[in-house]
Amino acid sequence: MTDELFEKKYREYEKALFLIAVGYLHDTEDAKDCVQEAVFSAYKAYDRLKNKGLFKTWITRIVINKCKDCLKKRRYHAELNDSMNVFYDLPDSELEIIDALCRLDEKLSRYITLRFYNDMTYEETARALKQPVSTVKYRTKKALTRLKEILEGDAGI
Repeated sequence: MTDELFEKKYREYEKALFLIAVGYLHDTEDAKDCVQEAVFSAYKAYDRLKNKGLFKTWITRIVINKCKDCLKKRRYHAELNDSMNVFYDLPDSELEIIDALCRLDEKLSRYITLRFYNDMTYEETARALKQPVSTVKYRTKKALTRLKEILEGDAGI
């Protein structure tokens, strides 16, 4: 394995991995820390990854596990802070959606971040979450419906 190959593969999914972590943790600083820990773990284990074609699913699973570890240590959810705009220079419209994702239940927001921000298929999302494809499809639809309610102001929040 070369350092350059790992870095190239990681950089391709860097923003999506960060957004997955935000979806789980609802805190940009914790998300950055978890992604950094996940990348370090993935780098150390990259040589043991037999099917390099599954890199995206594999590193996504590592990020999810690191987020779950973080949630076990800290069971709170903070509002999305302005540092994300500085970190990734996101347009206001995307910040509005991500803010709504942070207000969405964490069990639902992960489906949106995996499917749409990480551009994963239903099958890849199912593998990453270790769930049946039918469950992923149902919960993704439920998450989108709830997200629409939040964005339209009908969420009762």
